[in-house]
Amino acid sequence: MSAQKVPAKIKWGYSFGGIGKDMCYALVSNYLMYYCTENLGISALFMGVLFFFARLWDAINDPIMGTFVDNTHIKFGRYRFWMLIGTISNVIAVILLFNPYLASHAPRVYIAVFYVIWGMTYTMVDVPYWAFNSNVSDDRKERESVSTLARLLTSLGSLSTQVLTVSVVAKLGLDVATGSVHKEKGFFIWAIIVSCAFVFTMLIAISVIKERNVSTLQAKQKISFKEAFRVLTKNDQLMIAVVVFIFINIAQNLALGAALYYFKYVWGDDKLYSTFAIVLGASVGIGLLSFPLLSKLLYKRSGRLGHFIFALSSPIIGFLLMFLSNNVILKNASFHVRFYVFCGIGLVSLIGFGSVTILLTLIMSDCVDYGEYIFGKRTENIVFSMQTFLVKFAGAISFVIIGVSMHLSGYKGSMFDNNAVAMEVVPDSLKTNLNVLMFILPPAFLLLGLLLFVFKYKLAKKGKMEQIREELQQRRAQSEKAAASEE
Repeated sequence: MSAQKVPAKIKWGYSFGGIGKDMCYALVSNYLMYYCTENLGISALFMGVLFFFARLWDAINDPIMGTFVDNTHIKFGRYRFWMLIGTISNVIAVILLFNPYLASHAPRVYIAVFYVIWGMTYTMVDVPYWAFNSNVSDDRKERESVSTLARLLTSLGSLSTQVLTVSVVAKLGLDVATGSVHKEKGFFIWAIIVSCAFVFTMLIAISVIKERNVSTLQAKQKISFKEAFRVLTKNDQLMIAVVVFIFINIAQNLALGAALYYFKYVWGDDKLYSTFAIVLGASVGIGLLSFPLLSKLLYKRSGRLGHFIFALSSPIIGFLLMFLSNNVILKNASFHVRFYVFCGIGLVSLIGFGSVTILLTLIMSDCVDYGEYIFGKRTENIVFSMQTFLVKFAGAISFVIIGVSMHLSGYKGSMFDNNAVAMEVVPDSLKTNLNVLMFILPPAFLLLGLLLFVFKYKLAKKGKMEQIREELQQRRAQSEKAAASEE
């Protein structure tokens, strides 16, 4: 495979693998807390604490997993090998996680054990999957092309789960004889279906991707765990990028994690979440599709910096406008007017999240090159283990905030058996907290991330990464020449 042009077969096959991966991830990240609190009777506070401590373990486990991948040198390919092992083990964990029959005797212990196992196995597949983006080519435009397509298809997978889950679970859990709905059964069957999709799409990706050695020295490279943590902590730009994206992911997870509860207890019907998920997916899709054009317009002027500022500014403004439209400006308008305006603002303003998902992968790839520039060793999987960690860690922090906030506001879990809620009996404190979780805290975290990126992240400046990559190419050429002369 050329170091520059990536064949369409590899672009599409690799990206296709992310559909099922993110279908499964969205099921766990968006619905596990809702499933446990509304169907298994586990408190929101317990779930928040569980998510937090599971992520503390990931702080150790994820870099170690990245080290394992970087130290794997087999004919089958290190990316392909770990993607295969990770997929198989993760789908087993997902199916067990949503098995209400096994969880019925000791639900807290059961969920805690298999949630930790799920997090570890997800790392096995997610780290090599996204690290492959930095291996696929040295050319910036090719990386952007591959990353854009991968993010588009993974977002499609995530969106399909977000949109379909509420209605599909109700149908799969329907008892025809009695007419009652057993949602725990529906979640279990749906988890099996989504897991099958994960296996199918990832096998396609594994069958088509081709790995390349950046240099002849790469195949001989071995990295200790101690050195792996040194590579991470001494890469100052990586550490800044990690904190920035933790802030961004906390914002996203707060909004998505609270959304199901928000539509059920503020709007009165959790089925509205599916409509909102479609709007959010369309907005992110527009952001993804417009990324190449925006990159072309903004990169020439200000590097990645201008693009990043745009990507975060639009949702910051959007969240605040959605809050004001529903609670202040259109407070006395009809239900349908408020909801249509609410969704319209979301459609226009949240497109920045589409750019953010691609920028995350590209910035991590830049940090891989920067790390090689500093240390002389290329550690794609160790660096990309931080992407996997930060996504899960941010989710844990957000769910701690959600769990504690809802506990303090009077939420007890499964407050109403039916989907349509009698709004007059919902505590005002719960409504207020859900508004804060959805529309006040997310823009605050996004603003923190934006300020840190603008003032501390140096690699986004115009021409900086081109200079680093040119130097790396010269070093690699010298290394290849020296290795050839020794032979």
